[in-house]
Amino acid sequence: MTDSVLDFLHRCAPFDQLSGELLEYCRQHLVLSYLCKDNVEQIMPRDKPQLYLVKQGVFDLLDSNNQLIERLERGDLFGYPSLLTKRPITNRLNVIEDGLVYTLSQPAFDRLCQQDKSFAGYFSHALGDRLLTESRSRVGHDWTQMPVTDILERPLISVAPDCSMAEAAETMTAEKISCVLVSEQKELLGIVTDRDIRSRVVAGRQSFELPIRQFMTSPVISVDWQAPLFDVMQRMTSHNVHHVAVLREGNPVGVITASDLMRQQRSEPLFLVNQIRKASQVEQLYAIAESVPGHLHQFANRVVDVHLVGELLASFTDAFNVQLITLYLKENGPAPGPFVWLAFGSQARRDQAMGSDQDNGLLLSDQTEDQDLDWFAGLAEFVCQGMARCGLRLCTGNIMATNPQLRLSLNGWLKNFARWIDEPHKDALLRTNIFFDHRRVFGDRRLYEGFANQVSRMAGNQIFLANLAANAADQPVPIGLFNRFRTQRIGVNEQVLDIKKNGIAILNDIVRVHALAAQLPFASTPQRLRTLGENKGMSVRDSEDLLAAWRFLVQLRLQHQLDGQVSDNLINPDSLDSLTRRQLKAAFRLLKDAQEGLAMKFSRGAF
Repeated sequence: MTDSVLDFLHRCAPFDQLSGELLEYCRQHLVLSYLCKDNVEQIMPRDKPQLYLVKQGVFDLLDSNNQLIERLERGDLFGYPSLLTKRPITNRLNVIEDGLVYTLSQPAFDRLCQQDKSFAGYFSHALGDRLLTESRSRVGHDWTQMPVTDILERPLISVAPDCSMAEAAETMTAEKISCVLVSEQKELLGIVTDRDIRSRVVAGRQSFELPIRQFMTSPVISVDWQAPLFDVMQRMTSHNVHHVAVLREGNPVGVITASDLMRQQRSEPLFLVNQIRKASQVEQLYAIAESVPGHLHQFANRVVDVHLVGELLASFTDAFNVQLITLYLKENGPAPGPFVWLAFGSQARRDQAMGSDQDNGLLLSDQTEDQDLDWFAGLAEFVCQGMARCGLRLCTGNIMATNPQLRLSLNGWLKNFARWIDEPHKDALLRTNIFFDHRRVFGDRRLYEGFANQVSRMAGNQIFLANLAANAADQPVPIGLFNRFRTQRIGVNEQVLDIKKNGIAILNDIVRVHALAAQLPFASTPQRLRTLGENKGMSVRDSEDLLAAWRFLVQLRLQHQLDGQVSDNLINPDSLDSLTRRQLKAAFRLLKDAQEGLAMKFSRGAF
């Protein structure tokens, strides 16, 4: 081994704190090995504890129950618990990407610990953290709700917009960071990453003396400093970015990177989305899609709020959508005009469940020529069929972009919404419950914003809102006199209720009416409820109660599907424990109260 080993160790804690003499001793005793699926047991014998340091590759460290402990990449250490406790090795390694690892024997490790207390202390703390993590996992500690500030380690590093690219690159090198924020008088203007430097400056043969404002990405994907880690992960997966700015009262205070999440052992969804975005053929996407249920099960087992599985599934769906569109563009050339791939329903709300079907459409520019329509029809067919192969069923109601009536210009869509609003018969109300939950997945942002703003203004029609409210208030909630469940018989004896149709959908309908009245610009039910509580669209207590009920109902449905390996929404109340039955009855009573309140609030506009 050469001095490159020392250079590598200088960048890896705790080796970077060793004296020159101990560092040289370490260099002499490190053994570099190629690690792949075929030689894991040879490199990691269970009867011979060693310290392992990853130089290259990606590996999953799994416990005895096959649960993920940590994803390991360059610079990560493992093997030290057995070295310190002298207990048998029970964990195993799953090779994700073949790579290289350094191994350090037990005697060499012991000598370094004996001669350097800080070195020994590092591993003692690491062992304590590992045991604490495993203990929290066993008792249901939910990392998804950990605030981003808990892992925001570095202070803010930013530059002015007139800073040259050369100065920015020097700052990034000196600070050992992969991005730098661009700000002026505490206002966040943009971001430049090491990838931007390679693709926009070096590959573009641009001068490093040009100001950074010419190369920065704007606007910057960001989260509030008190946001939970799940929000960071969701933004990374949705926007395909590896850096998210952290804001406090609108001012930048730091950056969370994908590597930060990986170090927190929360990288599996990011890794899967990255695989999706790298797929160059549809067959690769189909193969990746087969692993999605396993990822969802693993994620559900590691969080308390199982409803987050729906958000994660929507992020995966978005990624498959985007990549299928990208592959179509690659094969058929650029689009003949601006367009937007629209998601409706559960994908738009980010509350998908196992077995969800597709609800989507295409928004086209008003300048789209007739001869260009075949191109968009081909796109719709390619994406919808591809999504079906990826596990998202074709919609039996034909709410898909393959339907010419849902592949319209901006003016065409607005005419449809105007008709549904002006003539709110039963079918029109059913359609508005689907189409008023919309979100841009891919395409022209300005075109979508124009569509969304006009639809939002149209939805303020008081008569329409009154009819929409009356329809939501009339939906039967399965709780009757004497607080008893109203069930339906399936099979010979089993009595069940449809948790989606008679619970979640009703709650979504109620919240949608309030959100349309307040002209809120998003489809997510939790986001709508939080904003309604903040903006006095409803009382804080009502918004919090409905949010708690929504989380409970969604969690109950997902847990039913995950536990039973089924995609239906039929729950037998008798199969629930007594506490869950009481909670379900309370949620249903809350829904009935919310229906009454909705009818009273909006009845003034009805005929």
